[in-house]
Amino acid sequence: MRRILVGIVLMLILSTIMSMCISNDSSDTLTTIQQSTTSASHQQTNTSTSQIDTTKLHFYMFGQAACPHCRDMKELLPKIFGEDKFTYYELQGNEHNSQLFSELYNILGVTGVPVIGIFYDNHIVAIVEGGIPDPAKNVPRIVSVALEEGGVVFISDKTYVIPSNQTEIIKKLENIFTSGEASEG
Repeated sequence: MRRILVGIVLMLILSTIMSMCISNDSSDTLTTIQQSTTSASHQQTNTSTSQIDTTKLHFYMFGQAACPHCRDMKELLPKIFGEDKFTYYELQGNEHNSQLFSELYNILGVTGVPVIGIFYDNHIVAIVEGGIPDPAKNVPRIVSVALEEGGVVFISDKTYVIPSNQTEIIKKLENIFTSGEASEG
């Protein structure tokens, strides 16, 4: 039953993330997100989002300067969680970062940007391909689900959990997200 509830919460978050990436009208999307996440909040189980210490978060993001969703996330995440909690890796014109992104493609099949690695207490807990609507509300929810599931939540066109016993893959992902060349823009 717990897995079903967690799946429902993840699907609600996923559907709102994907609709934001496709939608041209972000105000309609934000309204939908608020309605969806409000109904989902009653389905939380053991780890409450209020127990998530946001000072333990760090975001590593692969993106491109020309991408509007990348610009949004590049502005919102540091504003909400702190400048020192965000590392940006520009892909355009940076061979090293492009190679790391290629490794993400080989492991996860990601093709779009932004791709955001969410770390909690220095360990990767989630990877999101696309923007995160209402990050102040949804990031703690994503982290909470990841901690409950005991693995890495991967949100793309579908939602997956990489089990914690897949240590080799998780270590590769942590290495990819922490070894890029940080960019200003």
